[in-house]
Amino acid sequence: MSNNVLYFPYIDVPSTSWTTQAILYWDKLASIIPMDHLHNPARMDKLTRELLSEGLVEAVVPGMYIHQVSKFDECFIEFVETRVLPNRRRSRPSKTPLPVTRIHAEKMGQIPDFLVDSGLATQLGLAWYEVDTLLANQFMAYLATVLGALPDVNATPITDQAQFAVALGSKRPAAKRDGALHTFKARDVVLKSLLPIPNGPIDFGRLIKFKERHGHLLPSLRAKIEAHCADISLLQESETRVFLTEAFIRDCKDHVAEIEAAMRPSFASVAFGSLAPGVRVVVASLKWSQA
Repeated sequence: MSNNVLYFPYIDVPSTSWTTQAILYWDKLASIIPMDHLHNPARMDKLTRELLSEGLVEAVVPGMYIHQVSKFDECFIEFVETRVLPNRRRSRPSKTPLPVTRIHAEKMGQIPDFLVDSGLATQLGLAWYEVDTLLANQFMAYLATVLGALPDVNATPITDQAQFAVALGSKRPAAKRDGALHTFKARDVVLKSLLPIPNGPIDFGRLIKFKERHGHLLPSLRAKIEAHCADISLLQESETRVFLTEAFIRDCKDHVAEIEAAMRPSFASVAFGSLAPGVRVVVASLKWSQA
């Protein structure tokens, strides 16, 4: 995994402790932001504007990168033709309209024309398309995965909500699916148990000072967790996975205590949280790339 993360599916990052944790535990937090939002910052919420201004969040402009990706349009269109449209044809018509989400055209290359022609999207002016929410989530997971894999971006896709991260299906063999599931379960347990996080509103000055003084402590703990979970995913016996995970948590006790002690003078309250939805998108991304 990269030491950088790329948030999706929204332009604006969450105004919750999740964002604080992502800023602290990775070297860089980025968000997918169209160029016209950078030219017109008022289109973003106040928190995202301030995080960009303070250098705590970096903008990844999709229009600058997707042309570098071979068959960017074709791969997603093939996914829709082989996975989405057949499922739609087999499904019974719904009496209630499906929820929809707006997606900016800059993120989509030539895909919007295909979606409109297939009855899966509606154009809203020049820049926006209204897309079925599930399909929009699938596209944003795809986009984040593709952008994150580019050397100039080099970031692991991450999200704060599990339903976005599991948007991509899988055709992998059962053994590979089980390995990914084992990895996820181990990370979920360990992350919830180990990661100290400041409570309360995001304080830019405190975050910057803390990262300058103690920033090296947090990514190293996350890296240890990733390495442990990768090893756990190779084991078949659930009892062994549980035993080794419990032992790993005990072994990390001093490291966690050091982080917590460093945080308490800088932040009024420290709790323990989880970046598990970010793990879910890693699993989902692996499913996509190996399907």
